Amino acid sequence: MSIVDGSVPTAASRPRTERSVRPATLIIGAIAVTGMTLVALHVINQGYVRVDVEQLRNGEAWRSGGWLSQIVLRFVSRINDGQLQQLVLSLVAAAASGVLLAALYHRLRANGWIMLGALVVLCALALHAGGLYVLTANSRAIPLLLAVAVLIPAIRAIEETGDVQAAISMGLLLPLLLLASPLTTPLVLPFAIGATLADRDARRDPRAFIAVLLVTILPTVIVAVGIVGFVAQARLDVAEALLPYIRAFSDMHLGDPTDSLLGLVVYAPVMLVPVLYCHVVSALAIVVLPLYLVMARETLTNTMSAIIPPLVATVAFASWLAVVRLPRELRLISLAMLVLSAVATWTLPGVWGDPEWRAALLSLPIGTP
Repeated sequence: MSIVDGSVPTAASRPRTERSVRPATLIIGAIAVTGMTLVALHVINQGYVRVDVEQLRNGEAWRSGGWLSQIVLRFVSRINDGQLQQLVLSLVAAAASGVLLAALYHRLRANGWIMLGALVVLCALALHAGGLYVLTANSRAIPLLLAVAVLIPAIRAIEETGDVQAAISMGLLLPLLLLASPLTTPLVLPFAIGATLADRDARRDPRAFIAVLLVTILPTVIVAVGIVGFVAQARLDVAEALLPYIRAFSDMHLGDPTDSLLGLVVYAPVMLVPVLYCHVVSALAIVVLPLYLVMARETLTNTMSAIIPPLVATVAFASWLAVVRLPRELRLISLAMLVLSAVATWTLPGVWGDPEWRAALLSLPIGTP
């Protein structure tokens, strides 16, 4: 037997999805949170100042990023000590990343992966330079990564059932695209339409189409109205809360996406596997989402780092592995591509890189002889 399962089970022989939490999942989650916290503290101790903390100091925190980032940064801005601000942001990022890795491990194991194969996936993600950068330097992308991580399984569920319940489940997750980043807000309507078209009755009857579409997109509208209402009721500046969204679409321009596309090829070779397995929509989404972010970075006003689209592709791919059963050969290729993606982010820094952050991360701990 290889490091993945021996063969693809048939429908009759597939193991029943486990609902209980494995002890190994809790252990891996604890190890992930602890390890990432130590890495973040190491970078802080080396004197590196997080990008999001610098934006707080310069008054630029509200000019970019989605509403989830604004909420966290608004809380952190009430802390007067800069070192403590860095510590709080790092702890939040480490906890979120550790929980996501533990959840991924649980889903991989429930989907037929043996322990070693699942651990290789986790290690490749944990050692990805882009992931460590988000953890220790600029955590604005975490809501976006979370949105992608849960949307891919939702798309897969629609593929398998194609009923109204799956469309409603997708609709409940779509607000994450609105909350995560201004750049992903335009994706809400296409995703809602796609989820609606998955329903057989909606494809046949225009009235059913409109009804399902409204049900799918309504949660996003409610969340948007609720946030604006909460900001107004709290006597906060509504214009300031809307500024990142207005600013992102106020100046559209054509840029050269060559470097960004090259970064996607270099840092996210995992996209090869969905291309080989392209007969399902969830696989195509892993390719389309990063390509959209690349084009959005070049046409809209934003502060998204060049490493984020490749990282989104990698996270989406890992999430997809947890809900689709690939043949053994494709699973082995998947593991190889994940490892290659992580290695490329360290050995090929030409397209993306932060020398100061890299030096702080790779330096020896202070006090080491």
